[in-house]
Amino acid sequence: MKHIGLVALVALAGCIGEDDEVQQRTLGAAVCDPAAFSFLIGKPVAALDGVLTPEAMRIVEPDSMLTMDHNPERLNVHLDDKGIIREVRCG
Repeated sequence: MKHIGLVALVALAGCIGEDDEVQQRTLGAAVCDPAAFSFLIGKPVAALDGVLTPEAMRIVEPDSMLTMDHNPERLNVHLDDKGIIREVRCG
């Protein structure tokens, strides 16, 4: 009988981990990981509202002047001329 409770607890813990992964893919990430933000590509810049992003983030519009400093923790969100997200990358 004790083993049944243990199995149920292990199964529950496994489910929690999977939900965390799904939530991270859906809500972004606190660190720069372009894969975590790929769901935004093709959406308007307003889709960033409510998305967990790294503290260092910049929106890059067409023909924007950018500094040459490389910050691997910074998320760069590249927009097209209509405000649609076309690329996300670190740097």
